[in-house]
Amino acid sequence: MKQLETSKGKFSPGESPFWEKSGLLEFKPGYATSEFFAQWSFQTKIYGEAVEVDHLVVSFPDFTSLENYAAALAKFQGKIVEGPGVFPLEFCPQNYTLTTDLWIHLETILMPSGGLIVLQAPHTEGDRTDRFIQERGLAAVHHVAIKVDDLQTAALNWQEKDFTPLSLEPVVGDSLSQWFFRNSAGQIIELINRSPENQATFFCQNIGGLRMSETQV
Repeated sequence: MKQLETSKGKFSPGESPFWEKSGLLEFKPGYATSEFFAQWSFQTKIYGEAVEVDHLVVSFPDFTSLENYAAALAKFQGKIVEGPGVFPLEFCPQNYTLTTDLWIHLETILMPSGGLIVLQAPHTEGDRTDRFIQERGLAAVHHVAIKVDDLQTAALNWQEKDFTPLSLEPVVGDSLSQWFFRNSAGQIIELINRSPENQATFFCQNIGGLRMSETQV
């Protein structure tokens, strides 16, 4: 089997960039790199489940670090499909409100494989994202979105794995449906179903609800 070549070493194409620690997901050392994601299939196992990853979130301490990483992904034909900007200020309607503690710098990159990498950084020192990084470190995986054909069937499966839905029902749109779940350790998993032409990673009301739910952890 051909191995992936990166400056950090060689990796199997089917190897997961994640490992699980006490119910939480973290990036393995050397895996959250532009070189790895440029070659990765976005197919892996999470909590023992074979999945296709729609998108994943990589955290950065500041906007400059985020932009440097985005530039590195661009060298591997990564294409910006969301941002860069401050959520919700530059992504949502003017009448959409969210406490500034939950604002984030956000940018989403589409990789040649079709997988999406969401880059996030704190909006300001001491805000919710900054506290998340301080508590769990930059290797922490904020959430992973898993492609599913049937949200309701997938939801039952993940509830059997100790994941509780963060809303009674998924948010359903014309070409994008999402449902967030969290386990007792605090790890968030998203189930997502989308039309191929839609490369967005969120609805404002859905990601806003997710951000607000984080204050309850």
